[in-house]
Amino acid sequence: MGTTFNFDEWLDAADPCDAPNVNGLVEAVESECDFSGYRAERAANGKLIVSAQGLELKLVLASKEAEDGFVRRIHARFVSSGTSADIAAAIDHLNDHD
Repeated sequence: MGTTFNFDEWLDAADPCDAPNVNGLVEAVESECDFSGYRAERAANGKLIVSAQGLELKLVLASKEAEDGFVRRIHARFVSSGTSADIAAAIDHLNDHD
């Protein structure tokens, strides 16, 4: 099981391919919980460890700044400008039911 501090390396491997998965990842990180196949768990040393179901690679977020930066990077890569991940997931859900 490998670890990385590189946001893009981990996101490339995890590949949250649609708006609900992106929202699940953001929710897991912000709430330090299991959500939609993602887990963010605080280690004894204070670092936040992010993992994805079926993925061996773990992302280590060593500080609050890294946590915030990771969420910003998720939004920059996967969410339309000016939209939050939860709104994008809701729009995606509505579009699927039209």
